[in-house]
Amino acid sequence: MSLETVGKYYEAFNRKDLNAILTLCTDDVVNVPNQGDNQTGKDKLKAFLEAAWAHFDEKVSDLVLMTNADQSRIASEYLVHGSYYKTKPGLFPATNQKYVISPATIFT
Repeated sequence: MSLETVGKYYEAFNRKDLNAILTLCTDDVVNVPNQGDNQTGKDKLKAFLEAAWAHFDEKVSDLVLMTNADQSRIASEYLVHGSYYKTKPGLFPATNQKYVISPATIFT
């Protein structure tokens, strides 16, 4: 894991380049969504991103990366600028609502 790898991850995310994202991840990647159970494996990450991108258009900006001395953990803080353009089952109707959120992610 390196700061460069995490930066490439977000660049690929902004391009919606799923192949590049999966190439940067290990086979046992764990995605911890803000709703639902943890998901392990590239196939689960792929399905998660495809489902999200089918309903939401998001871009990351203002990325800040922080690491411990040996870069075994990297934290990222950023803004997500998004729009909800297609109704997702179980959610309210999509009318191209715009939003900005400020999440954080930990990479190990």
